[in-house]
Amino acid sequence: MKKELLLEIENQISALGISVTTGEKTDLTIDAELLDASFSTGKKKIKYEAMILLDEAEKAVRMYEKTTELSAGVSFGMSGETSFQSGSTLMRKVKSVQYGPEGKVFEYNFDLGAISKAVKGAAKEHGWSFKTVILKKNAMYR
Repeated sequence: MKKELLLEIENQISALGISVTTGEKTDLTIDAELLDASFSTGKKKIKYEAMILLDEAEKAVRMYEKTTELSAGVSFGMSGETSFQSGSTLMRKVKSVQYGPEGKVFEYNFDLGAISKAVKGAAKEHGWSFKTVILKKNAMYR
C-alpha cells in the first residue's frame, strides 16, 4: 500500500513539472531551482525543497517544505504574493516581473501550494492522513 501511494505522489508532482527523487533520509525529496536569473545590475534565485515521509504505522504522510529566495543588485518591477490556509496546509502563490537597464529581465508565476495540495490529495485518496511539519527532522527516518 505504501508503494502505491509513493508512486501516486511521484506521478502527481511530476505532472506539475517538478522532479522527485527517492531520498536517503526520507521517502521522497524535492530539490528544485525555480529561478536562476542574472542581469547587468543583479541576480535572483529561488530554490524550493521538500521532504515527504510516509509513516505506515500511523498511515500518515508528513511533508516539510522550504522556499529560499536570494537577491542581489538593483531591479525594478512588480512582485506579488498571495497565501491562504486550507486546513493545516498553507497555499502560496508568488508572481513577479522585474526589469533592469536592458529591459525585462525575468518573469515568474509559481503556485507553490499546488505541490502540497497534490501530496495531500494523493494521501486522502489512499485513506492516509496528511500533516505539514515545521521541523525537517519530523519528515525524516528516525
